[in-house]
Amino acid sequence: MAKDVGARLREALKMQLSIIHERIEAKKIAKMALAEVRNILAKEEEEKLMDQKREETRAKAWERVEARLKEEDMSVEREMEKAKERAKKERDDLTEREEVRKQNKEEDEWGENLERENKVSMSKVASKGHSKSKKKSSKSSV
Repeated sequence: MAKDVGARLREALKMQLSIIHERIEAKKIAKMALAEVRNILAKEEEEKLMDQKREETRAKAWERVEARLKEEDMSVEREMEKAKERAKKERDDLTEREEVRKQNKEEDEWGENLERENKVSMSKVASKGHSKSKKKSSKSSV
């Protein structure tokens, strides 16, 4: 009986020792699993941060591109305004030159007409003077 009790006691101690070892082993496995889960979560967090940084970088790049395009658009608009102003000035200058040419042409025509009238008047005066001298000469011969 005492041997039975001792054997049973040993057997019970072995079982408890085995259970303790299993629990220790289970705790080790649980710790490893927990470490692995934490590692995975840390990697996911790191990836999330990297994605966020990439997205921020991409957004900043788009902002810079948009700002550059806006500046280029404004520059093109300024150039177009300058070109329009130059074209308007050239048209105005051309119109002014045309007006001056027309005025000069009118003045030239007026001057030519005046010269013709003067020549006609002079020739009338000359022919009157010439006819008067003929009349005088015909009177004196009579």
